[in-house]
Amino acid sequence: MGRVAHEKAGNATGARAARSGAVAATEHAARVAERHGFGAHRATRALGGGDVGCAGFGAGVVLLAPGIGLTAGSHGTAVTALGAAFLALAVALPLAALRHERHRDGRLPRMHAFDGGLVLTGRDEAVAHPWRDIRVVERAETTTVGQGGNRMTVQRIRFQHVGGQVLCSMAADATAVEIARVALAGGAHT
Repeated sequence: MGRVAHEKAGNATGARAARSGAVAATEHAARVAERHGFGAHRATRALGGGDVGCAGFGAGVVLLAPGIGLTAGSHGTAVTALGAAFLALAVALPLAALRHERHRDGRLPRMHAFDGGLVLTGRDEAVAHPWRDIRVVERAETTTVGQGGNRMTVQRIRFQHVGGQVLCSMAADATAVEIARVALAGGAHT
Protein backbone atom coordinates (compact mmCIF):
# COMPACT_ATOMS: atom_id res chain seq x y z
CA MET A 1 0.00 0.00 0.00
CA GLY A 2 1.37 3.43 -0.91
CA ARG A 3 2.20 6.28 1.36
CA VAL A 4 -0.51 8.85 2.13
CA ALA A 5 0.56 12.14 3.66
CA HIS A 6 -1.48 14.72 5.55
CA GLU A 7 0.03 18.15 6.02
CA LYS A 8 -1.32 21.30 7.64
CA ALA A 9 -1.71 24.25 5.31
CA GLY A 10 -0.68 26.87 7.88
CA ASN A 11 -2.11 30.29 8.59
CA ALA A 12 -2.96 32.70 5.80
CA THR A 13 -0.81 35.63 6.92
CA GLY A 14 1.46 38.13 5.25
CA ALA A 15 2.09 37.69 1.53
CA ARG A 16 0.02 34.52 1.33
CA ALA A 17 -3.13 36.32 2.47
CA ALA A 18 -2.72 38.80 -0.40
CA ARG A 19 -2.76 36.02 -3.03
CA SER A 20 -5.92 34.31 -4.14
CA GLY A 21 -6.91 31.09 -2.43
CA ALA A 22 -6.54 29.17 -5.68
CA VAL A 23 -2.92 30.28 -6.13
CA ALA A 24 -2.05 29.54 -2.51
CA ALA A 25 -3.65 26.07 -2.70
CA THR A 26 -1.80 25.26 -5.92
CA GLU A 27 1.52 26.41 -4.45
CA HIS A 28 0.94 24.35 -1.30
CA ALA A 29 0.01 21.30 -3.38
CA ALA A 30 3.18 21.76 -5.46
CA ARG A 31 5.33 21.74 -2.29
CA VAL A 32 3.62 18.57 -1.04
CA ALA A 33 3.97 16.93 -4.47
CA GLU A 34 7.66 17.84 -4.60
CA ARG A 35 8.26 16.17 -1.21
CA HIS A 36 6.62 13.01 -2.57
CA GLY A 37 8.44 13.09 -5.90
CA PHE A 38 5.25 13.45 -7.95
CA GLY A 39 6.91 15.42 -10.75
CA ALA A 40 5.34 18.11 -12.90
CA HIS A 41 1.95 19.71 -12.24
CA ARG A 42 -0.62 18.84 -14.92
CA ALA A 43 -4.01 20.20 -13.85
CA THR A 44 -6.05 21.58 -10.96
CA ARG A 45 -9.78 21.16 -10.47
CA ALA A 46 -11.99 22.83 -7.86
CA LEU A 47 -14.28 20.30 -6.22
CA GLY A 48 -17.57 21.97 -5.44
CA GLY A 49 -18.31 25.58 -4.76
CA GLY A 50 -21.83 26.79 -5.03
CA ASP A 51 -23.73 29.67 -6.48
CA VAL A 52 -23.99 32.03 -3.53
CA GLY A 53 -23.17 35.01 -5.75
CA CYS A 54 -25.95 34.20 -8.21
CA ALA A 55 -28.43 33.56 -5.41
CA GLY A 56 -27.54 36.83 -3.69
CA PHE A 57 -27.95 38.88 -6.85
CA GLY A 58 -31.14 37.04 -7.79
CA ALA A 59 -32.68 37.70 -4.38
CA GLY A 60 -31.66 41.34 -4.65
CA VAL A 61 -33.40 41.72 -8.00
CA VAL A 62 -36.53 39.93 -6.75
CA LEU A 63 -36.76 42.17 -3.65
CA LEU A 64 -36.16 45.41 -5.54
CA ALA A 65 -39.58 45.68 -7.27
CA PRO A 66 -41.75 45.04 -4.18
CA GLY A 67 -39.49 47.30 -2.13
CA ILE A 68 -39.98 50.19 -4.56
CA GLY A 69 -43.71 49.51 -4.86
CA LEU A 70 -44.31 49.38 -1.11
CA THR A 71 -42.30 52.52 -0.35
CA ALA A 72 -43.60 54.59 -3.29
CA GLY A 73 -47.29 53.91 -2.70
CA SER A 74 -49.56 55.69 -0.23
CA HIS A 75 -49.55 52.94 2.36
CA GLY A 76 -49.38 52.98 6.11
CA THR A 77 -46.20 53.15 8.16
CA ALA A 78 -45.90 49.38 8.58
CA VAL A 79 -46.16 48.70 4.85
CA THR A 80 -43.68 51.47 4.03
CA ALA A 81 -41.29 50.05 6.64
CA LEU A 82 -41.63 46.62 5.03
CA GLY A 83 -40.82 48.17 1.64
CA ALA A 84 -37.77 49.88 3.13
CA ALA A 85 -36.64 46.56 4.59
CA PHE A 86 -37.01 44.93 1.15
CA LEU A 87 -34.92 47.73 -0.41
CA ALA A 88 -32.25 47.37 2.28
CA LEU A 89 -32.09 43.61 1.64
CA ALA A 90 -31.99 44.20 -2.12
CA VAL A 91 -28.77 46.17 -1.56
CA ALA A 92 -27.29 44.10 1.29
CA LEU A 93 -27.72 40.59 -0.15
CA PRO A 94 -25.62 41.13 -3.30
CA LEU A 95 -22.91 42.85 -1.23
CA ALA A 96 -22.87 39.97 1.26
CA ALA A 97 -22.75 37.47 -1.59
CA LEU A 98 -19.77 39.26 -3.15
CA ARG A 99 -17.95 39.26 0.19
CA HIS A 100 -18.65 35.57 0.66
CA GLU A 101 -17.48 34.70 -2.86
CA ARG A 102 -14.27 36.68 -2.41
CA HIS A 103 -13.38 34.82 0.78
CA ARG A 104 -14.53 31.33 -0.18
CA ASP A 105 -11.86 30.82 -2.86
CA GLY A 106 -9.26 29.59 -0.37
CA ARG A 107 -11.72 27.23 1.33
CA LEU A 108 -12.73 25.27 -1.76
CA PRO A 109 -11.39 21.72 -1.90
CA ARG A 110 -9.23 21.13 -4.96
CA MET A 111 -7.66 18.20 -6.75
CA HIS A 112 -4.16 18.86 -8.09
CA ALA A 113 -2.88 16.30 -10.60
CA PHE A 114 0.85 15.68 -11.02
CA ASP A 115 2.73 13.14 -13.12
CA GLY A 116 3.19 10.83 -10.13
CA GLY A 117 0.02 11.33 -8.12
CA LEU A 118 -2.67 13.65 -6.86
CA VAL A 119 -2.81 16.09 -3.98
CA LEU A 120 -6.17 17.02 -2.46
CA THR A 121 -6.24 20.40 -0.73
CA GLY A 122 -8.95 21.91 1.39
CA ARG A 123 -9.32 24.14 4.41
CA ASP A 124 -6.64 22.70 6.67
CA GLU A 125 -4.57 19.98 5.09
CA ALA A 126 -3.18 18.55 1.90
CA VAL A 127 -3.41 14.80 1.26
CA ALA A 128 -1.07 13.15 -1.24
CA HIS A 129 -1.85 9.89 -3.07
CA PRO A 130 0.46 8.23 -5.64
CA TRP A 131 -1.33 7.14 -8.82
CA ARG A 132 -0.52 3.47 -8.15
CA ASP A 133 -2.94 3.65 -5.18
CA ILE A 134 -5.76 5.21 -7.23
CA ARG A 135 -8.54 3.64 -9.28
CA VAL A 136 -10.16 5.72 -12.04
CA VAL A 137 -13.82 4.87 -12.64
CA GLU A 138 -15.90 6.42 -15.42
CA ARG A 139 -19.63 6.09 -15.00
CA ALA A 140 -22.90 7.47 -16.28
CA GLU A 141 -25.38 8.85 -13.76
CA THR A 142 -28.99 9.30 -14.81
CA THR A 143 -31.43 11.48 -12.93
CA THR A 144 -35.00 12.70 -13.43
CA VAL A 145 -35.26 16.43 -14.08
CA GLY A 146 -38.36 18.61 -13.83
CA GLN A 147 -42.02 17.77 -13.49
CA GLY A 148 -42.24 16.06 -16.87
CA GLY A 149 -39.95 13.26 -15.74
CA ASN A 150 -37.28 14.01 -18.33
CA ARG A 151 -34.17 11.96 -17.75
CA MET A 152 -30.70 13.43 -17.99
CA THR A 153 -27.53 11.36 -18.14
CA VAL A 154 -24.21 12.85 -17.03
CA GLN A 155 -20.80 11.26 -17.49
CA ARG A 156 -18.69 11.38 -14.31
CA ILE A 157 -15.14 10.38 -13.46
CA ARG A 158 -14.48 9.11 -9.96
CA PHE A 159 -11.05 8.85 -8.36
CA GLN A 160 -10.98 6.37 -5.52
CA HIS A 161 -8.40 4.62 -3.42
CA VAL A 162 -7.78 1.02 -4.52
CA GLY A 163 -9.29 0.03 -1.16
CA GLY A 164 -12.61 1.55 -2.24
CA GLN A 165 -12.70 4.97 -0.54
CA VAL A 166 -13.93 7.64 -2.98
CA LEU A 167 -11.53 10.58 -2.96
CA CYS A 168 -13.41 12.80 -5.42
CA SER A 169 -15.87 12.69 -8.27
CA MET A 170 -16.38 15.18 -11.07
CA ALA A 171 -18.20 15.73 -14.34
CA ALA A 172 -16.28 14.26 -17.26
CA ASP A 173 -15.32 17.57 -18.86
CA ALA A 174 -12.04 18.26 -20.66
CA THR A 175 -10.10 18.92 -17.43
CA ALA A 176 -11.35 15.73 -15.78
CA VAL A 177 -10.55 13.66 -18.87
CA GLU A 178 -7.02 15.14 -18.94
CA ILE A 179 -6.56 14.30 -15.24
CA ALA A 180 -7.75 10.73 -15.92
CA ARG A 181 -5.21 10.42 -18.76
CA VAL A 182 -2.41 11.64 -16.48
CA ALA A 183 -3.57 9.20 -13.78
CA LEU A 184 -3.59 6.21 -16.13
CA ALA A 185 -0.20 7.16 -17.58
CA GLY A 186 1.11 7.40 -14.00
CA GLY A 187 -0.01 3.89 -13.08
CA ALA A 188 -3.57 4.33 -11.81
CA HIS A 189 -5.91 1.34 -12.04
CA THR A 190 -9.17 1.13 -13.99
